[in-house]
Parts: sequence; C-alpha cells; structure tokens
Amino acid sequence: MKKALAVAAGLTMLSPLAACGGDDGGGAADGDGDEITQVRMSYDGDDFMNQMTWMVADDMFWPDLGFTEPAEVTASPEYLAGLIGGDVWVAQGESDVIWAAVAEGSVPLTIVGVAKDTEAWWMGSRAGVDPENLEGLKISGGPTGDRNITVAKNILEEIGVDPDDMKFVPVAGGSDERLQALLAEQIDVAQLQPRHLAPLEDAGGTMFHQEFRPIPQEVWVVRTDFLEENREAVCNYIKGRVQAFQFAAEGETNTDNRDEIVEMTRERGLDPSEDEIAEWEQEMATQLALTGGAPAEAFDEWNDDMIANGNVPEDFDWRDHSDFSCLSEVQEELGLPVEPGV
Repeated sequence: MKKALAVAAGLTMLSPLAACGGDDGGGAADGDGDEITQVRMSYDGDDFMNQMTWMVADDMFWPDLGFTEPAEVTASPEYLAGLIGGDVWVAQGESDVIWAAVAEGSVPLTIVGVAKDTEAWWMGSRAGVDPENLEGLKISGGPTGDRNITVAKNILEEIGVDPDDMKFVPVAGGSDERLQALLAEQIDVAQLQPRHLAPLEDAGGTMFHQEFRPIPQEVWVVRTDFLEENREAVCNYIKGRVQAFQFAAEGETNTDNRDEIVEMTRERGLDPSEDEIAEWEQEMATQLALTGGAPAEAFDEWNDDMIANGNVPEDFDWRDHSDFSCLSEVQEELGLPVEPGV
C-alpha cells in the first residue's frame, strides 16, 4: 500500500507553541489570537483507516471550518515529541502512551477526544502451529513495554495458557511488523489486528482468538496552553474528524460512501489493498469512535488498568487531564450521544 502523508515520517523538535506561528501556515498560535488556518497533526500509525479518516476531514469538512490550507500530517513513532516541541498542535496515539505522557507532566497536555473506542484482543498463529499447544513457543506483543504485551498475556490467561510458559520476543514497530515476523516464521504467535485476518489465513495461519473490548484505545491530545489560547481551532478540528467518521460510516452496512472515499484517497496517492477495503465494515463497527467519544465507564476501567500496570501514579484521574467540552458541543450539534459527557 502506498503511504500518502503530507510530511515525511520523522519530526523535528521546535520551540514551544508560544514561540511558533508567523507566516508558515499557522499550525500553531503565537499567543496573540492569530487565526489557525491549518491542521498540523502527528500520529503513531499510518494504516489505511487512520489515513483515510483525516483525509476525508481535510477534503470535505475542515475547509468549511476555517482550515483553508491543506492539513500537514505526520506519522512517526516520535509523534508526541512533535506535539511537545510545537511542530504540530494536535496528536493522536495509543492511550497507554498518552496516559503516561500526560502523567509525566513536564509539558501539560489535555485529552480532547477519542479516535478509536474499542481494543482488538486478537491473536494468531503461523502455519504449522497448533493453537491448542502453545507451550514453549515464541510470541510477540510488540517492542518491550508495549501495551499489546499486556493484551497478549491477558489473552493467553483467558484461553488457559500460562504466559510464563511461552517466550516473549520483542518486535519493533506495530502490529503490521508482528504479522510480517509471524509470516516469516521468526515467531510462532502474535497479538494482531482484525485487518490481519485475511493475509494470515491466506498464508495458512489461524486467528484463534477474536475479541473486542470497549476502551478509549486511541485519543486526541493537545497542549493545554494551546487549548486555552485556541479553543475554537481545537473544536473545529474535532468537528471535522467526527463529521468524517459519520460520513465514512453512513448506511446500514456502513458502506454507502466507501467507494467515493476510496477514490478520493487514491487521488491523494493512498492506494488501499483489497484486504484493507474488505475490512471496512468491521473497522466502522468495531474500531473507530464514530462519535469521537467513549463512555465514562470505559475511561474509568482504562484508567484503573493504567494504574494497575504502573503506567500512571495511583492517584491519577483522567478527568483531571481531559477537556471534552468541545466534543460535547460537537456531539450535541450533530445529534450524537454525548459521551463521556464530563
């Protein structure tokens, strides 16, 4: 699949947001109330669904909300460095990483919305592996410290396998890299994503555990000072993203606008595979946070999990580090459920 990103992967650290702005596209305010005319975002993954949804917003909704310049979007493992350093003004990423960054607190950050409201607990094995006999085999949930290692261990416990009876192997990158390691027989078992079902089965493997858990898996986060000085821009960003989610999911099977969107992404240089297109309905139904939010109970459960895993201090409360006022306004305006509503 072609990767169509407005900026090459990798971010350059800049001075804090208060020192940005000027004539370079207005992605960050200078503190004087200058109009923000461009979305500048970083995120940690460049799979088709991640790219497609911001492209729909940029093509159809953000221009009417004041973002008259094409969005500048970067996929990079250093996506939070770009936000903290001021190269971008909004970031999207895995909630475990963002919770830890928010708790660290060297630069105040505020969570403002949800991109994915479900976590996929999917696990697969390569060809030749018996899912009923996993003891002693090599497994990966990603690089050392990755949230998906915890997910993998939880899955194993659910199916009656002691995680200590398997050998955990770190694999750099995301789930796509774990799939490739699995297909290359470098590992025997991996924590995967729904989009990997078809290629895994085509290669003779088995997706032997398929479960979805309601959690705020990926969120949008901004610098707290940026939100205070540029609330309208943040609200408009959120509105465009939620409108894009809603447009992408229209219809009884969530596919009314699929062909139009796929054609639009191809015009932008992003050419999804047939497997990625085939996953459309499932992604809409089980992955994307179509309202831009998630229930408060899901946030509470996630917060408790982050405390239990040592990602954040015991007194950490997500309510102290989030502002969903923009999101609530957007949800009310669009006639959507208001969640988390705090």
